[in-house]
Amino acid sequence: AGSKVTWMEDQVFSMNPPKYDKIEDMAMMTHLHEPAVLYNLKERYAAWMIYTYSGLFCVTVNPYKWLPVYNPEVVLAYRGKKRQEAPPHIFSISDNAYQFMLTGEET
Repeated sequence: AGSKVTWMEDQVFSMNPPKYDKIEDMAMMTHLHEPAVLYNLKERYAAWMIYTYSGLFCVTVNPYKWLPVYNPEVVLAYRGKKRQEAPPHIFSISDNAYQFMLTGEET
């Protein structure tokens, strides 16, 4: 019924605990490697969460369809918020850069 599969040791990666599933900032993962990054991006994309942080970077997966994530209400939701106060979004990155230009302080 079952078949035996043999893998080389360098093809096996540690799995992150379930609490890291769909994590907003992949820099927080216990095990940060390509399979973990791709899995997290796939899971977030499946839930239409197209923006994900990876440390200082904001990673975007193109949904190839229009999503209601660029309207004025969303802009207001991110205005003046620290990065950790709202889900990952390009508006967070741009607002934080704007606030830094105004005040010289990172938010």
